[in-house]
Formats: sequence, C-alpha cells, structure tokens
Amino acid sequence: MLLFSNQLQANDLSFEPKFFRIYNATEKSELEALLKAKPHLKIHDEIETQLDDLIKSKHPKKKPEPDVLEALKTEHIGTLSKQEYGVWVYYPWSDRLVHLLDEEEFIEVRTNRNIYKITRAERDLLGKQKIGVVGLSVGQSVSVTMAMERSFGEIRLADFDVLELTNINRIRTGVQNLGLPKVIIVAREIKEIDPFLKVICFADGLTEENMDRFFSEGGNLDLVVDECDGLDIKIWLRHKAKALRIPVVMDMSDRGTLDVERFDLEPERPILHGMIDHLDPSRIKHLKTNEEKIPFLLAMIGVETLSNRLQASMCEVGQSITTWPQLASGVTLGGALCADVSRRIILDQYHESGRYFIDLEELIGDKKPASDTDYVVKEYQAEALSAEEMNKAVEGLAVNSQTLEQSQLEQMVTTAIQAPSAGNNQPWKWFSKQGKLFLFHDEKHSVSWGDFDNITSNISFGAAIENLKIEAGKMGLKVSCELFPNAQNKRLVAAFIFSEDKEKPYGQEFEPGIQVRLTNRKTGNGQKISSETLSSLKDSASHGSPAVLHVMEDKDQIKQIAEVVSKVERIRFLYPQGHHDFYTQEMRWTEKEVLETRTGLDIRSLELSESDKAGLNVAKNPEVIKLLNKWGGGAAFEKLSKNAIISSSGIGLISMPEYSPENFILGGEAVQRVWLDANLKGLSFHPISAPLFLFARLNQGNGEEMPPKMIKELTSLQESLFEVFPVLRKEQGIFMFRLSYADEASVRSFRKPLSNVLQFN
Repeated sequence: MLLFSNQLQANDLSFEPKFFRIYNATEKSELEALLKAKPHLKIHDEIETQLDDLIKSKHPKKKPEPDVLEALKTEHIGTLSKQEYGVWVYYPWSDRLVHLLDEEEFIEVRTNRNIYKITRAERDLLGKQKIGVVGLSVGQSVSVTMAMERSFGEIRLADFDVLELTNINRIRTGVQNLGLPKVIIVAREIKEIDPFLKVICFADGLTEENMDRFFSEGGNLDLVVDECDGLDIKIWLRHKAKALRIPVVMDMSDRGTLDVERFDLEPERPILHGMIDHLDPSRIKHLKTNEEKIPFLLAMIGVETLSNRLQASMCEVGQSITTWPQLASGVTLGGALCADVSRRIILDQYHESGRYFIDLEELIGDKKPASDTDYVVKEYQAEALSAEEMNKAVEGLAVNSQTLEQSQLEQMVTTAIQAPSAGNNQPWKWFSKQGKLFLFHDEKHSVSWGDFDNITSNISFGAAIENLKIEAGKMGLKVSCELFPNAQNKRLVAAFIFSEDKEKPYGQEFEPGIQVRLTNRKTGNGQKISSETLSSLKDSASHGSPAVLHVMEDKDQIKQIAEVVSKVERIRFLYPQGHHDFYTQEMRWTEKEVLETRTGLDIRSLELSESDKAGLNVAKNPEVIKLLNKWGGGAAFEKLSKNAIISSSGIGLISMPEYSPENFILGGEAVQRVWLDANLKGLSFHPISAPLFLFARLNQGNGEEMPPKMIKELTSLQESLFEVFPVLRKEQGIFMFRLSYADEASVRSFRKPLSNVLQFN
C-alpha cells in the first residue's frame, strides 16, 4: 500500500497500483469494467515465463525438460487457468495492466538471483524493515537500489521538490515526468519494480511538524538515509534519530563520501561525528541566509576532503553556475554504497560509525601522473641579514648625528614599527652602532613576486621613517636621513641623523594617530567627505614633500576603480605565483597563527562574508586554481573588495614625479601622514594598491614573469585607471586607498617584538 501524507488524489498524481485476483468473481467483474472503460489499456502478460522461473527455482539440481516443465506448471496451478492464476496489477499512471505471480511467489522468483548474497532468512528479515529516505536526488538512487535488492518492506520518502530538467543529469527518469513531485516519481518506480512493497510519501518534505510521523507513525524506522539539502533538517533529523536510537547513513556524491552514524549502538555519539560541536545548535532553527548557514555547512562537509573539481566548482556557484554540481555516476555510486551499508547494518553484519571515501579517481587512476605545468611557482629566497653584514655596511659611513641612549632608540623604533607594511610583512631591521641608528631591509620577510623592485617594501620603510620622525619630534629631536648611503649594499635603506630640535616639534599634529591607525576594510556608508577634511589630507600628503594626493569622489568613477581593483585581484589570485604568495606568506587563518607569527593578515581583518571566507578557504588548493584557469572562471575573487570600494566616500591616490626607490620611500612617508590624518578625522582607510604594483612590473619590468594573457588584461585595466586618474600618464602612482565612514574594524594587526627587529652592536 502507498500512502500520501498531504492526500493529493488527482489522477495525474496517482501512485497506487490496483490489484485484481480474477479467481474472485467480484474482482473479475471490476477488471472487466476497467477493460471496457479503457479499451486502449496496454496489457502485459508474461505469467508463463514467471511460472517457468518459479518451477525451475524449485528444481535447482536439474533443469526440467520442456514437457516435464509444462506438466509441473499444470500441477502447480491446480484447477485455475493460467489467466486466473496470480494477480493482475493495474498502473493508472501508465495505463498498463501487468499479469504477475502473487506476492509470496513473486518475492521468491524476483529475489532468486540474490541467493546466497542474501539468504532467504536474511531476505525475510529485510522485508520487515522500515526505511526512511530524506531527499530524492541521491535518495532516488538509494531507494530504487534498495527496492531492487528488497532490503525493506516499507519505505518512507520525503521531498518537497518537483522534477526539473536540471535534475535529469542525475535522477534516472524521463522527460515525461517533468513537473511531477519527486516522491511520486520514486514511489511509482518502486511500485513498478515490486508492487507489494509499502511506500509512504511526504510530499512536503521532512519538517519539524511531520518529523514525529515520519520517524514513528506505524512503528519506528529501522534506519534513515539522509540526502536532503536543508541544513537545519539534516541536524534536526539526527537529533531525532539519536533520541530514538536509529542509525543514519548519508552519501555526499563526491569522492564516494559516505557517513555512518550508529546511534542505535552509540546513543551518546555526537551528531555528524562531532564536526559541528563547536557551533551553537540553538541557532539552527533561526538560520535563514546562506551566510548564516555556511559555518555549519563547511564544518559538516569537511572542505579539505572534497574533490578538487567540487572545491573549484564552489568558487563558481553564483558566478558561472547556480548550485553545486552532481554527476549521475557519483549519485549512482552513492546509491550503491548507501544500499550496501544499510543492508549490512540491518543484518547485523556491520557495526561501526565513521566517514568513508570510495574515491574512484584515486582507486583507478594514472600510476604516473603527467608532470604539472599549470601551477609552477618558485620559492623566492633572500640571504639572512646578519649582524656582521649590518656592521660592515655601516663601517666608514660619515654620519654626523647626535649620539643617542639605548632607551631613546628603543622608544623611537617601537613607534616606527607601528607603521603599515605590505601584507603586514614588517620587512625592516633596525641596527644601532655607537648611538647611531640605521634601517635595513630584511628581505627574507618580503622577498616575493609581489614585491617587484622592492617598491612595497620601500613604501613601508617610508611609513616607518615618518613614524620615527614624529616620535623623535615628541622627544625634542629633529631627524633627517640619507637614503641608500652605501652603494655597495642596497639593503642598508637609511642612515639617520639626529639633532636637537629648537623649533616646533615635527608632526605633533599626527602623533596621536600613531596608536589608533589601522586598516579598516569594512563597507562604508557613502557619507561625503567635507572640503575641509579633503584639504587637510592633501596638505598632509605634501607637507614639505613632492607627493601629491588626488581624491576621486564621483560615484561612477569610483565604480570604475572598483572594476579595475577587483579584476586585478582576480588576476593575482589565479596566477600561480600570486596565489602561492598570498596563501603561504600573507594570510593567517587562525588566532593561533596570528599570535605565533605576529605578522601577516588575520583573516578577520579582511571583513569578509562567511561565503567569501569559505571561497578563500577552498581556493587554498592549487588544484582549484588550475581548474579555474582552465575553465576561465574565478570571477568570485572579484567580489572580495568590490562592494566595499563602491561604498567608499572617496578613492585616494598619492603620486610622485617619477619612478625611483627614493620616491617610493618619500611616498611612503606621505602615505603615513595621510593615513594618520584620516584616522584622526574619523575616516576609515583601506589600501587598494595592487593595481599600481602590478602596473609597475608591467611598465618598469617589461612584464617580467607575466604570461601574455596577464599582460594583455593588465594593459587594458591600466588604461581604464588612467581614465579616472590622468595624472598617472605622467607621474608615478605610489599608493591607492579608499576613504570611508564605516563601523570599527574587527581586529588590529600585531607587530613583532622590538627585540626581533632592533639590534645593538
């Protein structure tokens, strides 16, 4: 018998076959009336072959000869005619009338080829089981496979969805079923395999309201197969199964991933193997958006164990595809795995819980994979900066500076290193000899593809020097510096000259900002910046320097800048070397990593949505980047900062007259002044300079280490940025940033201890 939970009884939703045993006069009359009403009805009468198989199964030692077989059949059916024998089954949805052996003999013949994979005693035990299947994509394959093996007597199907054309890539059915509820389609298929199986359908899916009925009405389920998409339902059904001590099986149709949770044997077992125990289960009911659900989802599926193709596909959801892909082969494999494991659980042949992988690509793959030419990176190396090198580099330099106490130097350098640096890499080393101070480039912290010609490091040095000047002014000292004083060792960046300052302390208006300065990537509210504030920021940039600040406030041009920056970010992520540097050098994914290194970017500082964080996490895998490049994908990486840039009140650009290491340092000083001034005036400051740095490699380095496709795309993007900032056609862009009014940043970056960066001879 098949029941339908919401009592839909329309003809086109019929799902219950009708039985006619015509040796019964009443049922014979009913069948005759049906045939008269439906003269077009298709009749399938193969009772002869079924009887043949039945008799042969009773005489397995020797196949009866045809005449003997016919006599045995006649003896078996007794006084009934062959037309009267057995049962006629009418399927209203296909207008077919099928002549079958009746239930006991039908089961015997249909399962005959299972023996002894499944013994008759095991078959009879399985035939008493009640199975629940939630979700009918993979669930269809599971349900039909279990029906074919006759691993249950009753099955409860739950799915609220109807069949769409996109489902037919993995659900075995025909186009004539488009628009039908999936539960109807699966129920019909089961009934066409075996009309004596009991099927109960929940066409509204599994819900809080019907969960008790699904699990317990008519007797508790013996096993549940979870293949639903709803995160909340996945969790609720496990809590219910746990309370009732019912095992749960789940296939993920990727890498043959199978989950088994034996709540029947382990009633205290944490759901989903404890993978979501760190999350607040009381929130589940209130999760509405994908952003809220993602922490649960990622913990549940285990991103690291997904196939490379599925990981890469996750980056394309909402970009070039609408949802996660599934293949019929994976779904079919999942149906087989779930059916096999469920049968062995029921038969007391398997007793474990766990997550298992039947990865066909690993089991059946090339023993000698092709060499990888799609993701080639190099580890940039720099010699360690030793005390001996620093001492030798400053020997013989004429530094006419006031000699300072160690405590004074420590105070100034402590302030200097609060300056920003690319990816918070802190590329500096400070060296003091005989009360003099020198700044070195400790390249091992910055050497990378992204630091072309040391320009990002030089900007950082300029920012640190500006902090040093401000702190010295606070101490009554005046500072000047000689840049690159040793032509034989360019790692010596600056030699400082200190003298007593009898005038107004340098930079006292910026000093309060040093301890509050930080990067804030949060979305702005678009509030206009006052003309007084803009004028102050521009004055801060020049401040006795050739640096010039340009601010763009036009919304359309800000959108154009957002397009340029976001596309450059995508290019950087998809370029193997850029990808490698970002993940191995810049990012810190846990609080432990942040505290241990005190360098790099805390993932929280990127102010990403949960889905964007998930995308970044997935994109760690080089195989994902290789696939995205092959597919021409990766547009999701353009989202990381685009909306924040568009929300800006203004985009700032600091330029210098020409390209030179010295100008990048002087430009870095200007960057720091503007940053401090902006933060003191309540403006958030967010660097977006990646385009300038890549354009520098394009122009000054002749596209060094850039593939032709990248050169072509960057050339076009550079022209687009020139349209917004024409000054870039004749001057060197040093730094670009967004200014906005926004909520407080989530975290601040750490700095390495002073003892790590300041050395006394």
